[in-house]
This record gives sequence, structure tokens and C-alpha cells, in this order.
Amino acid sequence: MLPGAAPAVVRCAHASGRVRAVPQFVGSYLAVWTLVGGAVYALYRPHGFLAAGALVIAAGVYEFTPLKRHCRRRCRESVRSGFAFGLYCVGSSIGLMLMLAALSIMSVTWMSLIAVLVLAQKLLPARASIDVPLALAIVGLGILILIAPSSVPGLTPPM
Repeated sequence: MLPGAAPAVVRCAHASGRVRAVPQFVGSYLAVWTLVGGAVYALYRPHGFLAAGALVIAAGVYEFTPLKRHCRRRCRESVRSGFAFGLYCVGSSIGLMLMLAALSIMSVTWMSLIAVLVLAQKLLPARASIDVPLALAIVGLGILILIAPSSVPGLTPPM
């Protein structure tokens, strides 16, 4: 998550006129992600394909919501606080993060793909011509998990 925050860190340094503001901004940004990661870790339990498919579909639907668009826009703007910036960035990518938990948190392939998507959404402006097909593809993946889970590479089997 930190590489995607680099533009915001640079804006923070320029806006405050002090490099000393950067560690506080980065620290509070990382604190938000640490809390989210800790919550996911504490709540994560092995699940079946039905739950995985439902979570992936929910992640795809979330891509269409006004909340996602608002958080994504704010995650790209100047925000004075690393904590607020972190909250907006969590709101922007929480669907994709839950999708990772649904697919396989230990899959390097899924982790890499989702990291690229999160980074692209943080750095590139929103475009319906890209965002809508992506959201539909995520929903389609969720449906595929429900109807043919063995066809999804790297999907963790239920325990």
C-alpha cells in the first residue's frame, strides 16, 4: 500500500513545507492499514467456495457504488492527515482486499494481480471505460467460483 501513497507523501511534504511532517503522515497512514490487516487476520476463517464466490461478487458490486467512487477520488486528492488518507484508501480498495481473502491470501498470483489493480486505481484517474468492465469481470469471476470452482486457478479449496 505504501508505494501507492508516494504521491500523497510528496504532496504532504510540499504543502507543509517541512520534511518533518512526512513521518507522522506515513506513520498514521500505515497505522490505518495495520489495523485493517489485523482485523482481517483476526476475523479470517477458512471458508467454502460458496462464501468465496459471494465475497468476490460483493467486491465486484462494490466497485459500482458511490462510496467506492468517493473514497477513490479522495484517495487521489490532497489530504492533510495520513490517517484520513489511509481511511479513504481503505474505502477505495476494501472490496479488492476482501476479494484477496476470498480467493487465497497466500497465493502469490492473486496477491500480485490484486496489488496491481489497487495500485492502478490509486494512481490512475477513474474511467468508466476501464472501471465498468473490471467490475463486471470481478462479478463474473465470483459467478465462475460458484458454478465451477475447480476452473479458477489458485483458488484455495475449503478446509
